[in-house]
Amino acid sequence: MYSLLISSVVGGKHKGIPRWGKRFCIDSRQIKEGDIFIPLKGLKFDGHLFVEEAFKRGALGFIVQKGKLKQSLIEKISRRGFVIEVENTFEALKKIASYKRKIFKGSEIIAITGTAGKTTTKELIAHLLKSKFSVYKTPGNLNSRIGLPLALANADEQATFHVFEVGSDGRGNITGLLKILKPTVGVLTSLGLAHLSGFKNFENLVCAKGEIFDPYGVCSFKTFPFRGLKKIVLPARWKDFYKALFENRKVVLFSEGNLKITYWRFTKEGKTLIELRNRTIEIPLLGLGLISAVEAVLGTLQALGLDGEDFVEEFKTFKGEWGRMQPLKGENFLVIDDSYNANPLSMETALKTLTLVEGYKERVAILGDMLELGILTVKEHKKLGLLLEELPITEVYLYGEYTRYAAEVIKSKPVFWSDKKEKLFEILKKRDHPRKGAVYLIKGSRGCKMEQFLEVLNLQQEIF
Repeated sequence: MYSLLISSVVGGKHKGIPRWGKRFCIDSRQIKEGDIFIPLKGLKFDGHLFVEEAFKRGALGFIVQKGKLKQSLIEKISRRGFVIEVENTFEALKKIASYKRKIFKGSEIIAITGTAGKTTTKELIAHLLKSKFSVYKTPGNLNSRIGLPLALANADEQATFHVFEVGSDGRGNITGLLKILKPTVGVLTSLGLAHLSGFKNFENLVCAKGEIFDPYGVCSFKTFPFRGLKKIVLPARWKDFYKALFENRKVVLFSEGNLKITYWRFTKEGKTLIELRNRTIEIPLLGLGLISAVEAVLGTLQALGLDGEDFVEEFKTFKGEWGRMQPLKGENFLVIDDSYNANPLSMETALKTLTLVEGYKERVAILGDMLELGILTVKEHKKLGLLLEELPITEVYLYGEYTRYAAEVIKSKPVFWSDKKEKLFEILKKRDHPRKGAVYLIKGSRGCKMEQFLEVLNLQQEIF
């Protein structure tokens, strides 16, 4: 984007040489040659402290808060690039994002939210569409109040489809993001307990996720002129709750009728096979959550006027995202790496998946805490213990502060708990893990960094 145009969009003062910037970046550690650095002020750090570092790494442009940089540094940057001074850098980022949305020339902007499965759904939709159209998708999980504007600011306005993931940990979050994104297609993947420290209760969560269809959602009497959303995709079980938002919109319900998957299997090699209208879909990932994501994807394709059967070959090459139900093959054993994150819904689907993989004698769960559950933390970990007690799982290894509540409930099988990873590493080794003929699940909230258990099993995480 040309620096003089950026200056006009954000209403800032341009200093230095007008230049074209390759992309916008808010992390000085990720700067590449030709980037434009936008330092943001956070609770712990002020990005302006890293402007010089970003300049050394090759940034040619900077959008900074007025008065934050020394004149000598501005002059130094201006000899090679440019500085644009504004009142507030975060507001400037949002203005750039809004401008990129305004000049979008493609067909549809798809916004995806949900308690679980939103990243997999986003990645799979983008993967399939990319085989026939030009597509821009949210990089990684940039789905927050800062991440989404950054993703939109860097979007290719010439792409036919934009596919964005929209996160939320409280009511009103999605509202603010949608005022910038203005999607034409809204997709809800699932609803379950997550981020309750922000939502406080499940009712607030359901209302907040409904903001994907209307910025004020079904739980408000306010009105908002949000006419851009033309298509709604959601699980059939939630149709009655959100039906007030369906008027004058195309609505596709999945998990029912021809958008309900009734036959599937998880193979010993770590693949999911799905029967779809006399065709077999093969995906090199595992998970009941994947089944739900495929239903959501098929519903989204239908909303776009496309048929899932036309993408059978593309399903075979879908790799997903690191740490999300990735099958890692060892020597006569298999590990399901789902270490990226965890909440009660995703934990239940992952554990049930562990019990359904074909061809293994032993099934071992290596689990960490489920964080951000607020007042339900103890209750949900005890429920996890009851689930582990009930399922045909051979051994259980639990790490963290809260998984001890799950351990207390388990009586019928070997269970080992510790708040120190090293202790569990030792126990796993003493008990001769990894074992031939065993399938393992590794899962926990991001703060637990459960991927570190892969080393004990002589495997490395696949990073994409």
